[in-house]
Amino acid sequence: MGNLNFSNEPNTTLNLYDRLLRRLQLTEQQPDLYLGGAGEGGVTENARLFGGLVAAQATVAALNTVQAFPLHSLHAYFLRPGRPDADIEFHVSAAKDGRNFAVRNVAAIQREELIFQLQASFQRPVSGVLHQPSMPDVPAPEGLPNRDQLKGRKNWRDMPIDVRMITPITGTQPLPGEQQLWLGVNGELPEDPRTHLALLVYASDRCLLDTAWRPHADQGELTGASLDHSMWFHQAPQFDDWLLYTTQSPAAAGGRGLAFGHIYNRGGGHLVSVAQEGVLRSRNP
Repeated sequence: MGNLNFSNEPNTTLNLYDRLLRRLQLTEQQPDLYLGGAGEGGVTENARLFGGLVAAQATVAALNTVQAFPLHSLHAYFLRPGRPDADIEFHVSAAKDGRNFAVRNVAAIQREELIFQLQASFQRPVSGVLHQPSMPDVPAPEGLPNRDQLKGRKNWRDMPIDVRMITPITGTQPLPGEQQLWLGVNGELPEDPRTHLALLVYASDRCLLDTAWRPHADQGELTGASLDHSMWFHQAPQFDDWLLYTTQSPAAAGGRGLAFGHIYNRGGGHLVSVAQEGVLRSRNP
């Protein structure tokens, strides 16, 4: 297999947002086998591979194998920490090809270890009954503080996803397990709807475990890890404008926290439902 050398890209070639777009254009090695990776922009502060990037690339791999039906749900497990300096092979297999539904399994393998697995379900478009939760009445994103800036990150202007906080960021005071924030892409977005969807999968991994930690913020700084991640797509997401992300955590137990999320467009349309469970630990108890 050829190496993409993502970690060795010169800093002057592409900004972080353009690097992310490039990483979502997987290399097809052979039918149902795609190559991805990380490098700068796909790495967390503790030098681990960002889980949202792996989930987004696995989603792209599944999308590449189903042309007729749109994606309606995905369910994923983070099995091992990924390495930021090694390529990832995404192996896609067909679990179902029916008249109305198609299902794909995606295994992400890095250095011969399974680090992540995803099951994606696609449905033929049909009409049916409709209902949705009402979008909360919140301030517009313009003028709200950027989360990464509030966290003291020097490169906050260059982050691929611009996160604007409505609720205060998590500090050292226990707060209710809920947050409201706006998500926006930090660059020009291609028209390809698969890119909109993949970027939203990437962005959906932000702040969920942080929401589950808020009631326990007096226990120290959170050091967590995602265990699983699920998304249900109620409308085709368009990410060329700000999207409202509301998150709530109903429970934490056994060293794990559970959080749910809802994503709305500016017009109030409920686009996506999200659920995630992860490990909750204090860095300095």
